[in-house]
Amino acid sequence: MAAALAPGVSRKLKKVLETRTDNPDLLASLGALSTFYEQNTPQARRNLKSSVEQRGLTINRHFLDASLPAHKALDRVEGEVHALNDSWKKIEEALGSCSASTGDIISTTERLQQELEVITQHQEIVSCFLRDYQLSNEEIYALRSEEIDEKFFKALLHVQEIHSNCKVLLRTHHQRAGLELMDMMSVYQEGSYERLCRWVQVECKRLGDTDNPEVSELLKKAVQCLKERPVLFKYCAEEVANMRHHALFRRFISALTRGGPGGLPRPIEVHAHDPLRYVGDMLGWLHQALASERELIVALLDPDAMTDSGPPTTHRHSVQEGDSSKGEHDITFVLDRIFEGACRPFKVRVEQVLQSQPSLIVSYKLSNTLEFYGYTISDLLGGDTALCNTIWSLRDATQQTFFNILKSRGEKLLRYPPLVAVDLSPPPAVREGISLLLELISTYNSMMVSASGKRLNFDSVISAILDPIIQVSLVYLTCLVVCTDI
Repeated sequence: MAAALAPGVSRKLKKVLETRTDNPDLLASLGALSTFYEQNTPQARRNLKSSVEQRGLTINRHFLDASLPAHKALDRVEGEVHALNDSWKKIEEALGSCSASTGDIISTTERLQQELEVITQHQEIVSCFLRDYQLSNEEIYALRSEEIDEKFFKALLHVQEIHSNCKVLLRTHHQRAGLELMDMMSVYQEGSYERLCRWVQVECKRLGDTDNPEVSELLKKAVQCLKERPVLFKYCAEEVANMRHHALFRRFISALTRGGPGGLPRPIEVHAHDPLRYVGDMLGWLHQALASERELIVALLDPDAMTDSGPPTTHRHSVQEGDSSKGEHDITFVLDRIFEGACRPFKVRVEQVLQSQPSLIVSYKLSNTLEFYGYTISDLLGGDTALCNTIWSLRDATQQTFFNILKSRGEKLLRYPPLVAVDLSPPPAVREGISLLLELISTYNSMMVSASGKRLNFDSVISAILDPIIQVSLVYLTCLVVCTDI
């Protein structure tokens, strides 16, 4: 039996035999050992432990050599961190020392900031005050300049707004400032309105230079502004009336005597031998001129007036209602003054026609024509005007001439009654009277009547013609009865 092994050797041998050769750690260790264990000799096996230790020492030495730069870098970082720490402490100490000294500066800054806010508010208040209660240099220059343009009207509107704003100041404790500003704005207003009035008068004088002038928008605006000053507005309205008065008079005389440009249309007096056409042409010219003049005056004095395109009756009612208004009164006043100059030449010529002793039918037609144009022109001009009064007076004179002719015919028939015919047929004078009555009835039915006018009362005409005929017939009847009794 073999000799027993020593306990230590047996234990080591047993440990070796029990070791698993497929253990990853063992395989890795053997792989690492093979890198430096080159010869398997007894000497090498005896020195295996020292070789392994020497190998570990070499590896550690290499590790130390490789980590030396990193260690130095960490030392430098540590030094810089300590330097930063020292700097931070110095800064902290500096800030601590400065906080006490900057406290006064911060409080002063806050106080100045509050004062700046207050000053800014005051500046805004002053700006609003200057905007609402003061004129700029440009506006003052526009008000004092002789040239009238849109800048002038904007400045004048601003003056009116400031004047109205001053009334608000009078209700506060700033009454003195309000009174001073109101006086200043009143001076600007009066000066501006007087300058505007002079400019409008100059512009209105130019309206008389042409037959159909055009009213500029600037002139319309100026006239509307002058309505705030009735006295100045009246001066301008009178200036317009005078200029157009002379212009219309020249045009009317030219239409009567010279006619239109180049002789067309022909002069109205060419038809003086035809009373009906002569008077009708004059009235037609006046009516046409009135329509154009009214359009001009309305555009100048009351551009906001609505043009009534409805039936004539509605228009007449609107005119009658408008007569009570200031605008319509001004328009009527100006138009009356314009056509006042044409009344005398028109009246003289119509009176000459009546003095020429026109026939009975012509007199009746003239009366109807004058009455028609009397109502028509009254619709546009108004009843209580010089031209309408002239037309109505001529209408009355024409009617008086007509009835005088009828009266003379009747008196002649009664004074010199015709002889009774043997066959008892109507005398020629009676047949002539009946024929005249029928012609007058036909004229009456076909005469022109305006929608606002009334037809002439025809009963008086019938009585003036038939009464003498009836009286003569009664005389004839009495004579026949007496002759029969005999």
